[in-house]
Amino acid sequence: MRAHDARLGATARSTNPLRLEIQLLRAVAVGAVVVYHLWPNRLPGGFVGVDVFFVISGFLITSHLVRSALSGRGVDVIAFWGNRARRLLPLACLVLLATVAGIRWWMPPSSWKSSLENVIASALYVQNWKLSSDAVDYLARERVAPPTQHYWSLSAEEQFYLVWPLLVAAGTLVAVLIARRRRTDRSSTVRRTVLTLISILTLASFVYSLVLTRTSPDLAYFATTTRAWEFGAGALLAFVPAATSTRWRPWRTAASWLGLVTIVGSCLFLPEGTPFPGSAALLPVVGAAAFIWAGDVGARHAPTTLAHVRPLTWIGDLSYGIYLWHWPLISLAPFALDVEQLRTVDKVGICVLSVALAAASKTLVEDPFRLGRTWRVSRRRSFYPAAAGMAAVCAVAVAGLQLIQTAAVPPASAASAPRLARAAGTDPEQPLRPALVGRSTDTSIMYDCFNLVPTGESRTCTYGDPSSTTSIAIVGDSHSAHLLPGLIDAADLHRWKLTTFVGIHCDAAFRRDCVDGSKTLATIARSNFDLVLFSAYRGSDSTMAGVTRTLATLQRAGVPITPVADVPTESVDAYECVENSGGDAGRAARCTTPVSTALDDEPDRNMTIARRLGLPLIDMTDEFCDSSKCYSVINNVIVNNVTISEGVPRLHLTTTFSRLLAPRLADEVEKALASRTSQQPSARRAGTDSPQRPGR
Repeated sequence: MRAHDARLGATARSTNPLRLEIQLLRAVAVGAVVVYHLWPNRLPGGFVGVDVFFVISGFLITSHLVRSALSGRGVDVIAFWGNRARRLLPLACLVLLATVAGIRWWMPPSSWKSSLENVIASALYVQNWKLSSDAVDYLARERVAPPTQHYWSLSAEEQFYLVWPLLVAAGTLVAVLIARRRRTDRSSTVRRTVLTLISILTLASFVYSLVLTRTSPDLAYFATTTRAWEFGAGALLAFVPAATSTRWRPWRTAASWLGLVTIVGSCLFLPEGTPFPGSAALLPVVGAAAFIWAGDVGARHAPTTLAHVRPLTWIGDLSYGIYLWHWPLISLAPFALDVEQLRTVDKVGICVLSVALAAASKTLVEDPFRLGRTWRVSRRRSFYPAAAGMAAVCAVAVAGLQLIQTAAVPPASAASAPRLARAAGTDPEQPLRPALVGRSTDTSIMYDCFNLVPTGESRTCTYGDPSSTTSIAIVGDSHSAHLLPGLIDAADLHRWKLTTFVGIHCDAAFRRDCVDGSKTLATIARSNFDLVLFSAYRGSDSTMAGVTRTLATLQRAGVPITPVADVPTESVDAYECVENSGGDAGRAARCTTPVSTALDDEPDRNMTIARRLGLPLIDMTDEFCDSSKCYSVINNVIVNNVTISEGVPRLHLTTTFSRLLAPRLADEVEKALASRTSQQPSARRAGTDSPQRPGR
């Protein structure tokens, strides 16, 4: 969020006093966001504070630009950008540098890479586009929210600042040319032209927001294009004449109350899971616009009376700093305090510390760069602090990424991989593979051909020897995909042809969100594979009936289907044990999960379904577990790439460990191929469950 200079232009202080009601609105908005992040159950719609800030920005910035356009001087785009850069970027970069230090000292090494990538995205003000990309990325969306996630709104706003003055300047130029040609009044022509341009863009953005929120809500939430209409709503307000007459006071009072009640009501009662922004964003946007239009009513019974309560407007003054500091504190506090959940005293402490840091940084950073004569003497100097800050953040983050890359150890090839020996094969004198800093991203090959978007076309890939007489396939969800590095190595060594049919929720192929699921089954049935492997996550939200139907359909079509037992679950304690090992292989080898937790808490239905349907089963559980426990590190290799989401481990094999499984996978596939003739295909080829006539 921005704590903008709350003036409607660059006029003298005496002729353009501070808009106290806007400072009050900022205090309400930043308070809503902070409370939402700390106590989401108390204020489920508090995130709409962001939308309030967007309206404020659109109103103030457009008021300033239009005033410049009407003055005859025109819109000085470079000067505008310099003022914004000098005002906003130094503190933003300082917070990012402090966040990098917190990431290094407190966050687990496996989160460093993604966190630093997000720091760079924030420094370059493209965080919203990175998050929108991650929102549809199967792996990225499982990661913990980065400490810079809140920079998405700052990025959208900076993009607004970059484009908006160009639009106003272009509209002004066109208007001046029209006025000269038609000999009309310059000011009125400029107002009409710029107003028309802003109206068209605002309406277009709103329509697009409605459409994309319905079709792709994750993308719509972060995209600048779906948020531009909120800035536009504030911009249009800049063209509405101020109602200064006393006869308007009752209307202004009503509008002020309506605006405040609408904003607060949105924070309190907006249902969880409401598609946003879309039409739901109209509530806070219209509320903010009404409150701004009403202004400081001056009536004792109007809510703007609170604008004269100095502690509230002081919070408004600090709103930019509070917004910048609060989320890194919330993100880093659990790691720094070594707690799973923040306690009430921790949350109150974060609130106090956010305000304290905002107050200090306003005095020491914001005001000196905003008001300092050194940086205001020329347009060029206005950019120096911002450029230096962005360069420093990017340099530090890139250096960190380079160190992470250097620390990563290439995975062993299948040809040199030893037979697994669990903890007994771990050498405490050798490093872990992958290094802790590369654990979360050790996923190469697995998802190169993974179907995710339900509306897309199904993708299949072929590995190994395409001319081989032995043709195998693998079908299922991400727990089929994480077997691919080892399976591909085995296919290369044994000269098999390997074809993949893997995608999200494709353990139950008839689900709507499994891309081309039923068509894929028909393709598999026609392809005469010598062996088709199937695996799926034991904790999948697909129903047992849905998974069974998928396998039974292939079985009835005569497909030599062989399920692979899912990998054991890793406990949160075991995950954190590896993270806290500091890369010491000896310590990490002692990180285990009891069999009762790893195997029994969430029974593997692949095994159950194989038994019910009489299918052969590949079970490699003995490679992970002994009679009492399952290991997190085997032969110096970290088994799982685990992320913790809402306290629940989401695990996939690391590429390094999957490749370590290659010899065992090769043996199991060879055995299955040798015995495939024992799978007698059913004579029943038609019916509602057959691939030729998929169920609907």
